[in-house]
Amino acid sequence: MKVFCATDVGCVRTLNEDTYYMPQQGESFVAVADGMGGHKAGEVASSMAIRMLKEILSAEKTVSEDRMRYAFGKANREVYLESEKDASKKGMGTTMTALWFSEDTVVLGHVGDSRAYRMREGNLMRASTDHSYVEELVKIGAITPEMARTHPQRNVITRSIGPWPRVEADVSTFDLQKGDIWLLCSDGLTMYLEDDVIKKTLISDTPIQEKVSTLIRMALDAGGADNVTVLIAAVGECEGDE
Repeated sequence: MKVFCATDVGCVRTLNEDTYYMPQQGESFVAVADGMGGHKAGEVASSMAIRMLKEILSAEKTVSEDRMRYAFGKANREVYLESEKDASKKGMGTTMTALWFSEDTVVLGHVGDSRAYRMREGNLMRASTDHSYVEELVKIGAITPEMARTHPQRNVITRSIGPWPRVEADVSTFDLQKGDIWLLCSDGLTMYLEDDVIKKTLISDTPIQEKVSTLIRMALDAGGADNVTVLIAAVGECEGDE
């Protein structure tokens, strides 16, 4: 598996509150977190959540949904306790979306509106569901997905790591095939690029690293007011991509 990732502060903000994790030797998990909170608290929340995820998963030899769920719960508890200790961090939180690969499966853990996508044989599937107010409106048919992109409350998150003592992570398992491409991203990408644009970039005949930089550049060109992070993991026959 080949993994590439990049992040950009965006065109407006001065602080990047996104945090990502690339696998170290012997590891098989990746993650993207998008922090929220004033006075650098979002940056603290996202980095704490990623650090706790690493601590839990790196100690495991077998990929499992239970341990992914535990890692998210532990991350939530640590961020929450830290926010309770320091008034300047009160209410801080973060999204987090993680993939944990075995030889033939991948476990997805997800809280918030950072997303996971899978590209397989030219078909793009959104593997995660946004925990957001506009997603709830789309589900009940109150607005269309197109309306959600410009809704004034599109940034309202209904579930995140940190603000509450407990949080329920969405955890699920997918099969792996050679040639699969997995994408993790913060909403700084999906706020500006529709899925069809993401799909065209992922199926383009360019190296993985170039796909990452292209997606970020297009998000910035489209407005790029938020931090944007893009991580791509290519499985099997894509391993020779440079």
